[in-house]
Amino acid sequence: PTMAHSLSPKCTPLKHKYDACFNAWFEGYLERAVSSATAPSEERQASSRRKAGEYEASCWKIWTSYWEYVQVPLLSFGSGR
Repeated sequence: PTMAHSLSPKCTPLKHKYDACFNAWFEGYLERAVSSATAPSEERQASSRRKAGEYEASCWKIWTSYWEYVQVPLLSFGSGR
């Protein structure tokens, strides 16, 4: 599948990197959610915390880099420049 481009073409490679990371993480999240659907609440909560930690370890830095990078085009777009 083709990923969407960023607001600014210069930001697109970093957006694609984040999208790929998030999609891989989310696929694992969904698989775990389905497989633990009948597990006790405590196990599901622990599983969710682990997945949140995995996201932070693998995707959060990419997201913050992309977000910082895209702020310049967003601010100039909002100001009408």
